[in-house]
Amino acid sequence: MFRGISLFKCTRCGEKFKAPDIEYCATAYSMPQPCPKCGSIRTRPVSLFGKLTEEVYRGIWERMEEKK
Repeated sequence: MFRGISLFKCTRCGEKFKAPDIEYCATAYSMPQPCPKCGSIRTRPVSLFGKLTEEVYRGIWERMEEKK
Protein backbone atom coordinates (compact mmCIF):
# COMPACT_ATOMS: atom_id res chain seq x y z
CA MET A 1 0.00 0.00 0.00
CA PHE A 2 1.22 3.50 -0.84
CA ARG A 3 1.58 5.62 2.32
CA GLY A 4 2.88 8.87 0.87
CA ILE A 5 6.39 10.27 0.51
CA SER A 6 9.08 9.67 3.15
CA LEU A 7 12.66 10.68 3.77
CA PHE A 8 15.05 7.75 3.22
CA LYS A 9 18.73 7.33 4.04
CA CYS A 10 21.25 5.24 2.11
CA THR A 11 23.44 3.20 4.47
CA ARG A 12 26.17 2.90 1.82
CA CYS A 13 26.82 6.53 0.83
CA GLY A 14 24.81 8.44 3.46
CA GLU A 15 22.59 10.23 0.90
CA LYS A 16 19.18 11.36 2.22
CA PHE A 17 16.38 11.54 -0.34
CA LYS A 18 12.60 11.61 -0.65
CA ALA A 19 10.89 8.56 -2.16
CA PRO A 20 7.51 6.80 -2.16
CA ASP A 21 6.73 5.06 1.12
CA ILE A 22 5.36 1.66 0.12
CA GLU A 23 4.37 -0.98 2.66
CA TYR A 24 6.75 -3.97 2.77
CA CYS A 25 4.95 -7.36 2.71
CA ALA A 26 1.92 -6.23 4.75
CA THR A 27 4.10 -5.04 7.65
CA ALA A 28 4.73 -1.68 9.30
CA TYR A 29 8.09 -1.48 7.46
CA SER A 30 8.72 0.46 4.26
CA MET A 31 9.99 -1.08 1.04
CA PRO A 32 13.64 0.00 0.57
CA GLN A 33 13.94 2.41 -2.36
CA PRO A 34 17.05 2.59 -4.60
CA CYS A 35 19.46 5.38 -3.76
CA PRO A 36 19.52 8.01 -6.52
CA LYS A 37 23.21 8.72 -5.86
CA CYS A 38 24.85 5.25 -5.71
CA GLY A 39 22.02 2.88 -6.72
CA SER A 40 22.19 0.79 -3.53
CA ILE A 41 19.03 -0.90 -2.28
CA ARG A 42 20.37 -0.76 1.30
CA THR A 43 18.17 2.19 2.23
CA ARG A 44 15.74 2.75 5.06
CA PRO A 45 13.36 5.47 6.21
CA VAL A 46 14.92 8.09 8.46
CA SER A 47 13.64 7.58 12.02
CA LEU A 48 14.44 8.32 15.63
CA PHE A 49 15.46 4.67 16.07
CA GLY A 50 18.32 4.68 13.53
CA LYS A 51 20.48 1.74 14.68
CA LEU A 52 17.52 -0.38 15.77
CA THR A 53 15.75 0.23 12.46
CA GLU A 54 18.90 -0.61 10.51
CA GLU A 55 19.18 -3.99 12.27
CA VAL A 56 15.65 -4.91 11.17
CA TYR A 57 16.31 -3.76 7.61
CA ARG A 58 19.45 -5.93 7.26
CA GLY A 59 17.23 -9.01 6.89
CA ILE A 60 15.00 -7.25 4.36
CA TRP A 61 18.03 -6.14 2.29
CA GLU A 62 19.48 -9.67 2.29
CA ARG A 63 16.18 -11.20 1.10
CA MET A 64 15.87 -8.57 -1.65
CA GLU A 65 19.47 -9.13 -2.81
CA GLU A 66 18.92 -12.93 -2.95
CA LYS A 67 15.99 -12.45 -5.34
CA LYS A 68 18.08 -10.50 -7.90
